[in-house]
This record gives sequence, structure tokens and C-alpha cells, in this order.
Amino acid sequence: MSSKRFVVTGGTDGMGRAVALDRLRRGDEVAIVGRNADKGAAFLDLAARDGAAGRAHFVHADLGLVAGTRAAIREVRSLFPAVDALVLCARHYRSTRAVTAEGVESNFALFYLSRHVMSYEMTDLLDAADSPIIVNVAGPGARTPRVRWHDLELEHGYDGTTAMMHGGPLNDLLGVGYADEAPSRKVRYALLNPGTVSTSFSGEYDVTTAAQIDAIRATATPVEEGIRPILALLDRPPAEPVSAWVRHEPLPLTGPNFDVAAARRLRTETRRLLAALPRGGRRPYVVSGVSAERLREVLDSPIFATVATIQPDGTPQQSVVWVERDGDDVLFMVGIGSRKERNIRRDPRVSVLVCPPDAPYGYAAIRGRAVFEPALSERLRDDLTKKYVGVPYAEHVARTPEAEAGDVIAVRLVPERTAGRL
Repeated sequence: MSSKRFVVTGGTDGMGRAVALDRLRRGDEVAIVGRNADKGAAFLDLAARDGAAGRAHFVHADLGLVAGTRAAIREVRSLFPAVDALVLCARHYRSTRAVTAEGVESNFALFYLSRHVMSYEMTDLLDAADSPIIVNVAGPGARTPRVRWHDLELEHGYDGTTAMMHGGPLNDLLGVGYADEAPSRKVRYALLNPGTVSTSFSGEYDVTTAAQIDAIRATATPVEEGIRPILALLDRPPAEPVSAWVRHEPLPLTGPNFDVAAARRLRTETRRLLAALPRGGRRPYVVSGVSAERLREVLDSPIFATVATIQPDGTPQQSVVWVERDGDDVLFMVGIGSRKERNIRRDPRVSVLVCPPDAPYGYAAIRGRAVFEPALSERLRDDLTKKYVGVPYAEHVARTPEAEAGDVIAVRLVPERTAGRL
């Protein structure tokens, strides 16, 4: 039997990680998607020790961002010509409401919106497989709240548990809507409630909720047992286009959470939201006192830029960097584990200042939100070294060993406002 290809979101922890390791041990090829580079490296190390080094992949991405989700899909495309199964596990609890750099409530963005984007925008990869399936690990059959059609992102009356539970019916309707639209006649969509499993419980909890999570862990099903329903669906995809399960038991697709009209409504609202994110998931870009054409010329030259990030105490942290341009976006590198990287992960608001040497009174201050793009890191480092030094990075280090940097990651600054005199 030939090996299959699997993509698992939330694969650095808990059930996602356990599913990925199980498939590797069966001889399949697996790409896990997650935002924690250290956990991704640990997964790859374990896979290598198990003799699966060539079949294990880590896609470093922030699925809380539409841009991050689409970057992950692009990387999956570079790895796999077809995908036999997409397993959706990623979610992250927040006791306090937070908004992403794209202006979307974080729980809604990760638990629902990323799953919508991955389900639809990976359909062609799934359709290229023989018997493809999407397993959406959510919560069908649980006592969930009704969909807040007037407030999908819980801007009013936010509560962490309510926000997490609200993702349940949204994902149920996602599955029903996917089967209703049927972008592929081959793909099966399985909604799964695995029960209470002693998984990682990824989240940022207040004291009361943290104590409740500790109590739940004490009686929850072990991960090895909790993943069995997922493995069963992967081994034997259901015949129905969409199905719902509580562990191994099928659920009837009745009630408001499986209503086709509601699923169509949610699909329409979701596509309207995605279309309303300007410039492919970005906020409006305002320019004042700066010629866009002149700014592009400056950024295309080997000019040094000053990047400012925000320290934990609110003060600025500045450093000089090499920069590249991708459209109107500004690309630069930061060291993994550096102060800049930690600042950006905590608060993505960043400013880049450029002052052309031939115009000492001219400048442009570019402000916006930063997004990490790990898949771009190696190529960007090479491109920047060629731009500023004239040779590829490897050649530069061979000539000048002290120039060798540690691990780096690419950063994309998505401009929201540019001001200056240029």
C-alpha cells in the first residue's frame, strides 16, 4: 500500500501531534502546521529518531491571520501534490478578548476563520487524492450557544468560554455549508467531538479558569485514547459528504447547528468578511506627504532602515536593518529569540524609518503590523545579502566568517500608514 499525505493543524501539541506521529509510524508523510518553532523542531527531531525524517514536515505559520493561513497553504503546496486528509485541531483559549493584526477577534480567527480558509482553499489538493477527508475536530453534539449573527466576533459581552463554545456551531455550519456547495464531489467532511481529552489546552487563562482546566485534566481521556476516533475516520472515511460524530457514534444532522440555510448564511457572511479585509487581509493603507513611486525607489536601493518595535513597558526599541520590498510591503529579518522577535510576537505594531542619503531632509515613516513568514526566511536572507553585499549569503559568510548570523526569521511589515517628506 502506498503512503498517504496528511496535513494537521495544531500539530505541535496534544491530539494533533499524536495523530501526526501515528501516521508517520504507519509510513505516511505528514506536515504539521503551528506557530511554535521550538515545538516544531522537537516534532521533527522525534520523527527523525523514529526513522521518519524524510516524511515529516513542519510548516511554521500563524493561523490566527488570514495571511498566515494562506502562507501555510502555499508552503503545503510546495511540499505535496495532493493531500489525503486535512485534520483541523488548532485553537487557543483567551480569557480576555484580543484582536489580531488583521482586526479580527482572535478566537474567531483561529478556531473558525482559518478552518474555513483551509477547507476551501485546499480543496484542489484534497481532490487530487483518491479518498480525501477533512476531519474538523470541534464540538458537534455539545451544548453550545446559538450563533450570534449580530455579533459573530463577540465584541459585546465577551467571555473566554463562551467564545470557545461559540466556535462549535460555526464549525458545524462550516461542514454543512461545505457539503452543500460541494467544491469537490470526492472530499468527505467529518465533524468530530472527541470528548474531553487531556490535550495541551493551549490558552491564556485567568486564575479561575486555569484552576478549572487543572480539574478537567485530572479526569480527561488520555490523548492516546482520545485520538482513536480521528484515526478511525482517517482509515475509513464516511460515505456521506458530511457527517458528525461524538467519539465513535454518528450524530443526526438535525437542529440549528446543521441547518443548511444557516450554513449558507454563514458562508456568505464569511466571504463578505474575507473580501472586506483590504489588500488580501490587511487594513487600509494611508499615505501622507510621500510619493509612493519615490518610496519604492528608496526601498529598492541598498538603504539602511531603522525598525522600531514596542517593549513590554511600552518604550520603543530600535535597530538598523536591511530591507527589501514586496509590492508596498517591507521585508526584513530578525534573529530568532531576539528582543525584536519577542516584541513583535507580543505586539505586532512596527514602524520602519528610511532616510535617503542623497536627500538629508527627506524621510518616510512606515507604520503597520508585522507578520512572520518563516517559509520566506532563507530566500530573503540570500536576497538581502546580494542586495547589500553583492554576493549570496553562503559566499559572504565564507569570505567573512564573523558575518554569520544565528537563526533568523523573515518579517513582513504590512503598511497601514506612511507619512513623511519624500
